[in-house]
Amino acid sequence: MWLQKLLNYWIYCGSCIAAISGEPTLPTADYYIGAVVEFPARTVNGAASTRARIRQFERLLEDAAIRPDIVVFPEDVLNDRETPIVVPTPSDTVVPCGVDAALYDYIISEVSCYARSLQLYLLINVVEVQNCTQSHEIANLIASCPIYNTNVVFDRGGAVISRYRKYNLIGSEWLYFNYTSQPEEEAIFHTDMNVTFGHFTDMDLLYARPAQALVQRGIMDFLHPSNWQSELPFMSAVQLHQSWAYSNNVNLLVAGTNDPRNGRSGSGIYAGKYGALTASMTSDETQSKLHLSVVPKQSVANRKVMESLRINQNSLKEQQNQTQRDSSSGVLDRFTGVVLARSNDIDLYVTVPIPNEVTNNMALQQQICHNDLCCDFYIKRSVNPLANASTTSYYYRMAAFRGIGSFLNTEPNAVAVCAILSCTGDHIYTCGRIYYESVEVVPQYSFDEVRIRGNFTRGSTSLLTPTSVNQLLMPLTVDEFEWQVQEYSNISLAKLTLLQPRSDLLTFGIYDNYFLDENHSKDAADTFRWAMWLIPMSFLIQITF
Repeated sequence: MWLQKLLNYWIYCGSCIAAISGEPTLPTADYYIGAVVEFPARTVNGAASTRARIRQFERLLEDAAIRPDIVVFPEDVLNDRETPIVVPTPSDTVVPCGVDAALYDYIISEVSCYARSLQLYLLINVVEVQNCTQSHEIANLIASCPIYNTNVVFDRGGAVISRYRKYNLIGSEWLYFNYTSQPEEEAIFHTDMNVTFGHFTDMDLLYARPAQALVQRGIMDFLHPSNWQSELPFMSAVQLHQSWAYSNNVNLLVAGTNDPRNGRSGSGIYAGKYGALTASMTSDETQSKLHLSVVPKQSVANRKVMESLRINQNSLKEQQNQTQRDSSSGVLDRFTGVVLARSNDIDLYVTVPIPNEVTNNMALQQQICHNDLCCDFYIKRSVNPLANASTTSYYYRMAAFRGIGSFLNTEPNAVAVCAILSCTGDHIYTCGRIYYESVEVVPQYSFDEVRIRGNFTRGSTSLLTPTSVNQLLMPLTVDEFEWQVQEYSNISLAKLTLLQPRSDLLTFGIYDNYFLDENHSKDAADTFRWAMWLIPMSFLIQITF
């Protein structure tokens, strides 16, 4: 499949023969070959398990029909805080392959050898212990040295050229990990493809540092090992990753850990305004898969590259449009294989229900305001004749919100929202939920036209994005909506328009993240410790009274 797409691409670009032959992409090419690996979560720790996992990594690359230039592996799949490893300092340009085993762990030496053997850039994520005592005894280092969640990048010769220590910790990570003091400086490296990459990990995507700061520095290609826990209505994995890349107009390569029972899945490669080149969610907790794509260099993107991307876009759209093809019963295909979290912030939104009764060609117009945000909705619908009193359909609400929210109901963030939300009932508590797998869903109507407009207060650092997700937990392709933003001194007027009828929407709207980075401090660890202490205390108080 990918070989055929690369051959199609070759029609437009004669130099692409390098991709097919396995030779490294030339610096003068207007593309590179990117790959991301989705991989199962760790269930067993220990050296034997780690070796087996690295061998699986190697088999995925060996079996690939096309040799990529750069490969990203997921977060938290190799070792844990009980088995941290030492990572070479990038400025030393160490090639750990073949070095004395007492100096570097098997993970580092083996991946170094593999990067050198296949002439690839490789990024892995590990738990690292800093060697702060010059000791080679890991037990001594664990007892006295900082431990980090770390990305490690190897070049084509096997040298460690970049080491980024996660900056934004979440939940219990504050109890076990340290964080870097200079995230932007650590998270950049240059390649022989004439592309400069930035990289970060998981929750970093929601913060100004390092992710947004690197965009502001002019970095246009990003690598993102992830162990993302999807949350509705705005934070499912592929939905969020596409909207971040789209709004920043950058390339984003995301490798996701597969742990669907805990809500973790989602890998993809995104090309800014051109959307997803390849993306997937899976319910198979044992699946390991390599996703490959031609990636345009954003700095030199041209018509020939865009023609190639349209081939990929049409393929993705064809897959997603399966949800729009009703069977004789009208039942839609749905993806329910990942356990989704629900944002409890929804309960604070100002919402207005969309009536179930539909008058064809009659437009619904509504303005909803919350604090300093006003959202204008224009909606036209048509009746689905296959729906009746015995079929199950989603309910919908129009929503507005401007205030302090949270991610996974633990991490505070300041947001503004204008959106249409799906619900499983007529109460707001049912919004942000999906029907169980056993439920057959027949849409009561189709959204034929939707226009959403809002006046969003401009923040010193913020990211205003279009957001959507359908019943396959995939975002709409970028040619299915129109996004317009007009900037003024203190506000941004944003407008999102649905260009093609859809009957399978879970979310469609505008989302503004205002980046509460000032909360990033060691106080967060103290806050988490207090929260953990208060839970049993509150339980005791309830028993007492």
